[in-house]
Amino acid sequence: MAIIIDRFEGDFAVVEIDGQAMKDISKSDIPATAKEGDALKFVNGMYEIDVEETKRIKDEVEKMMRDSWR
Repeated sequence: MAIIIDRFEGDFAVVEIDGQAMKDISKSDIPATAKEGDALKFVNGMYEIDVEETKRIKDEVEKMMRDSWR
């Protein structure tokens, strides 16, 4: 399941789940260092930043941006 932070609104992180549904998650339930665009994973009842997935998404977006300017 892909969980991506779309934005922050007040005390909540608005996340996109599997590119379809949006859900509010309390900021207190995610790592304090999490930022917009980070991928999260749910492990042992807690959200963690998925560093590898975040990097993969960032690289994919950068490639699409480069390709669109060619």
